[in-house]
Amino acid sequence: MDELLLIPLYSQSEAAGMLNMPQSTFNHWATGYETASGNRKPGFITVERPGRGYTVPFVGLAEAWVVRAFTKAGVPVSRIRPALEKIRTEIGIEHALASDRLKTDGVEILWDLRHANADFDDDRLVVARNGSTMFGEVVREHLKQIDYRNGFAGQIRIPRADGADYTIDPAINYGQPTLSDYGIRLDDIIDRVRAGDTIEAVAADFDLPHETVSNLVLTAA
Repeated sequence: MDELLLIPLYSQSEAAGMLNMPQSTFNHWATGYETASGNRKPGFITVERPGRGYTVPFVGLAEAWVVRAFTKAGVPVSRIRPALEKIRTEIGIEHALASDRLKTDGVEILWDLRHANADFDDDRLVVARNGSTMFGEVVREHLKQIDYRNGFAGQIRIPRADGADYTIDPAINYGQPTLSDYGIRLDDIIDRVRAGDTIEAVAADFDLPHETVSNLVLTAA
């Protein structure tokens, strides 16, 4: 794996914001948590260390994006945890969630676990109301947003409305979210508006559609 993918670039709060998910959820996935009964649930997203500061490398961000796909397909995290270990074992590599082999082997492993392993009943991994078709569609849609390089996730594209799709790539703008079609960091646009510039002025300066700037400002508020 490229060492660039393992360099901590984001705080956990930043990573959660980039993926449009609650920070508490990302924190639980990354560093674990303690249940009300006192049981410790370990994290399963790659971080350099627990705590504040820049702790999340790009590979951890990619892993979270994939787990997000499973949860959106109706799979509870409590049921994902044991399946992730199965994926790591079957694929046989570290950071299997960020591997391009997940697109075929990993998804198939998750689905087949309910048939092949007595520890998983028919609805343990895939919620019955969703079924295999919905599960596959949701997961594939998330995986389509990942570009793989040398076998591992190298870039994530986050779809947004009004031309505000952005790309996260450790080789572009130091891994900061960047408008996919324009190569401009989101923060450079949002900071200008927060400093008092009008949306019209910022759009003109960056040669961006008004709707794109407006969409970014609204979602960043």
